Amino acid sequence: MSLLDSFSQLTPGYSLEQVAIGYVMGVLIGMTGIGAGILAMPAMIYFARLDPVVAIGTSMVFSVLSRGVGVFHHWKLGFIDKETNFFFSLGAVPLVLLASIWINNLKATMPPGALDLYLKIGITAVLFLIAAYLLWDAFKKNQSAEYKCGDPLTATQRAEGTALGAVVGTMVGATSIGGGILITPILIGVFKLSSKCVVGTSNIIAVSLTIVGSGVYVFHGNANIAVAALVTVGSIAGVKLGADYAKKFSNLTLKRIIAGLTLVSFISMFASLLLR
Repeated sequence: MSLLDSFSQLTPGYSLEQVAIGYVMGVLIGMTGIGAGILAMPAMIYFARLDPVVAIGTSMVFSVLSRGVGVFHHWKLGFIDKETNFFFSLGAVPLVLLASIWINNLKATMPPGALDLYLKIGITAVLFLIAAYLLWDAFKKNQSAEYKCGDPLTATQRAEGTALGAVVGTMVGATSIGGGILITPILIGVFKLSSKCVVGTSNIIAVSLTIVGSGVYVFHGNANIAVAALVTVGSIAGVKLGADYAKKFSNLTLKRIIAGLTLVSFISMFASLLLR
């Protein structure tokens, strides 16, 4: 879809709806580090009424624009682990490029609608697995208090970060999900970062991945720039508010909020499959 076409199809009511959705997502992104993929995908499909491949591309464009604001605020607050960001991105960035090219080529060759269904099923399955893990992690007994931010990584952590980054990069390129929600348990479980540092670090990693991925989707015409711009306008104020809220919550509270949001996103995608 061309830039002119995407703006020419807007109506006042539709535009206001996207701005309002953007504000809500901005608060959640700023507070938890997730949302630009895992929450935006259902929103793009339900409220913006985009087909799944265009929804993926639009979510990526929105992620770049909205998370850029969040990264700035988290950087000022000292909530970004720079070494973790480097080694994770080292594995993730090349794979997000390859996966994005693969999905766009599939859309060009598969029958209309076939890829959309497969993507919805795949996204729903991924959300279920992530929600199950995060709920277990958020409510398990003997929560560890040994969290950090900015400590030097071990050689093992560097290798694991690069390998897991490759997995996450593939998921982001194929579904737009993963910039926050797949990174979060890795940053907590492997790198033992504090929840506040997880929020900031996941945001800056996600920006790197979605800049690359969104470029591929925009090049192939599979992104609605107008919708992404409207949602971003709404998110700007919300991201700053969410980043300020993140300072007030404990590690455990943030983990439970993130788990709850993931569960809601899974339920919404599962319902869309049942009602199709």
